[in-house]
Amino acid sequence: MIPIRSEQLRYALLSHLIHLLDTGELQTLLEAGLSPDLLDTLRSASARDLASIAGMPQLDVCIHFDPATLEAAYRRHCAIAEMRRLMEYHVMHGAQPPLLVHLFKMTLTEIQQQRALLCPGPPPRGRPALPDPSVREAVHNAWSRIRCTHPPQRQFVELHRAFPDHSIATLWHVVHEFDSDVEGIDLLDSSNPTLKL
Repeated sequence: MIPIRSEQLRYALLSHLIHLLDTGELQTLLEAGLSPDLLDTLRSASARDLASIAGMPQLDVCIHFDPATLEAAYRRHCAIAEMRRLMEYHVMHGAQPPLLVHLFKMTLTEIQQQRALLCPGPPPRGRPALPDPSVREAVHNAWSRIRCTHPPQRQFVELHRAFPDHSIATLWHVVHEFDSDVEGIDLLDSSNPTLKL
């Protein structure tokens, strides 16, 4: 249990008790050990009364954190933040919409919004030109290593860092240059707001 000594926070917690009463959470408060008489007293208290009570040293206010759930929430926050950073990296370095849809489950509207925010100006049109054969061979060699050691959302980030002179769109076409269905990446699926892969 962590003691709360801040008068502002104690006042906020007392106000929250009243809010729970007003929203029908009476049973929750009763199960926490608050008597009906005390709850009635709190409900009728003025803001000045609550502020005075919050400042009294006799009031013992503590909070309890479940460490496991706090750690889980923090890990989830970090994962979401990392995924957003990876998505933004892809957008800023020329990833085509179908790849963004595939990796990050984005809609066309979301892609357009992110492009407008992160890289204003008209996006490049058409299929990018492939680099020289020696560069393409180096890309294929690097890709063989990267795809075995990184999750999908990081693979093109690592590849682009190794070949920063080329856009992610260009690198995508290099690693898929021998695929038989590469053209499918450029097609829109008219039946839904995402892209056909």
